[in-house]
Parts: sequence; structure tokens; C-alpha cells
Amino acid sequence: MTVFFWQHDLDPAFPLSVLEYETRDTDDQMHWHEYLEIALCLQGGGQFLFGRRSYPAEPGDVFLIDDAEPHVGVTDPPNRMRLLLTLFRPELIAAPGCRSFDADYLSPFRCGGRPFANRLPGGGAAASELRPILLELKTIWDREDPADRHLLDANLRRALAVLVRHARASESAPDGSAAPGDRHEQVRPMLSYVEQHFRESLTLERVSEHVHVSASRVRHLFKDVTSVGFKEYVTNLRLSEAKRLLLTSDTCVQEVAYTVGYTNLNQFYKVFQRYSSMSPADYRRYYRRSGGAEVVLRQDRRLAREGPVRVA
Repeated sequence: MTVFFWQHDLDPAFPLSVLEYETRDTDDQMHWHEYLEIALCLQGGGQFLFGRRSYPAEPGDVFLIDDAEPHVGVTDPPNRMRLLLTLFRPELIAAPGCRSFDADYLSPFRCGGRPFANRLPGGGAAASELRPILLELKTIWDREDPADRHLLDANLRRALAVLVRHARASESAPDGSAAPGDRHEQVRPMLSYVEQHFRESLTLERVSEHVHVSASRVRHLFKDVTSVGFKEYVTNLRLSEAKRLLLTSDTCVQEVAYTVGYTNLNQFYKVFQRYSSMSPADYRRYYRRSGGAEVVLRQDRRLAREGPVRVA
């Protein structure tokens, strides 16, 4: 199976598109894009592939697709699968430097930031609540009325709010009870600060000074709420950004390493190899088109895209 860049032009002033799409048997190929996607299965069925991970796709299922995440919906001939796709760029909801409250709308799309992985089963509460919102979004979109942009924005945020709420409800404390909301409120400004500064020299002490909480408390909250330690959390962020740069630019590997916060190039190579099972150069070669040619997808894009609340 091959992987290619799917170009779908979005209006820079309002980067949103809502459309129906029908799979074409084996003609569909693994692809990635630079916007976020919510896919609702309307009819038929098949599978959604994310690298080497596979999920069944049935009517009512909802799939969350990150930017730069290789994926494809497939069916066995002569079957078809009809999908409703909501495509949008992150800055429509949360531009750089925005409030942490706005950035939180996008948390279900962060790598591993979803306990439900990529798929929300159609029979579940989250997908059932999302379906009418996504269908209403399509109805408004089809009117092609510029005056509806605020309605479109509001309905998209409503869908994202449902995802955020259900993601948090899916999280649990070690004893199986729901994680208290106050811990999420405490850690949110920490996460926001780290996401804005992970390219710099970032320490627990620096974060604790920013949020006026002890370093030990920061360490505890990170582990408690995100299920990973502070260091791994920052590493995931840096490697996710490194992968994005490798896929979307011709920046040399050394410059990519420095851009995402590594001052030691050897350390960057070691960490990248450990998390991705390939070198940065191999990752670029296998996951992007080179000179317009498609390349074979050899390795699952797996950097923290599974497991509870690993933001990258």
C-alpha cells in the first residue's frame, strides 16, 4: 500500500470543509494531510487503517484523524463505504498564542490524547451524540451562505466539546473511579505552557515557576492526568513536531533536531530511533513523496498515538 499527500484546499480565511466521500474499493490509498478530520460512516462498512493499525468501520462509527497521520478507509469489492468528512485546520479553532481554553478543544486530536484511540464505535454514547451535530454541520455547509460561518464555527466547536467531555469521562483513576475534574483544571495551564515552549530548554522547575506550583506537584499531576511522565510528555511533543517537519519540509535533519529542542544531535537520533524504530532520514524517505513519486509505507506511524492522554 502506498502513502501520498492528499491536497484539499481550504479557504485560508475560514479553513473548514464538510463533504461526503465514497470509498473506491482498492483504488483508495494510504494518505495524509495537513488538517484535522472527523469522519462519520454513513453507509456500508469496511475498515479504517492507520499505518498497520486496523479498525472496523460500520454505520455510525466516528473516526478522529490527526494532521500528518497516514490513514485510509477501505472496503472489499464490490462493497462501498460512504463517509461524511469534516475537515478543518487547527488554527480555525485555536490559533497560536490563543487561550488554553480554546486549545483544549483540540486535545482529542493530540497524539494519544484520546482514550478511545482513533475510533468511536457507533453504538457508544460519544458517537451517538456526535452524529446529529455532524449532520447539522453538513446541512449548514450545503447552504453555501457566508452568513452561516458563525453557525458553522459554533457547531464544529460543539462537536469538539462533545469529544473533550467524553474523552475525560473515559479517563479513570487507578481505583477505577472517574478522575476528579479539579486535577484536569490544575494541569491544563501546565500542558498549555509546555506545548508553547517544548522547543526550548524546558524543565519541571521552569513549568512550576510559571504555574506557581511545586516541581514535585507538577511531576505528580503530569503522571496522574496524562499517564506519562513529564520527560516523556515533552519527548512526544518534540518527536511529533520533528515528524511533521520531516514530512512537510526539506529542512535537514540537524536543523529539524535543533528546531524541536534538541541541542545534541546524537541524542535526537537515539530518541527518534527508539520511539519510531527507524532513523529520521528513513522516516522521511518512507512517509513522504520524494520528487512527486509515491513511496511504500514501511512502518506504522506510532509515536504515542495509542494509550491514554499522551499529548504530542
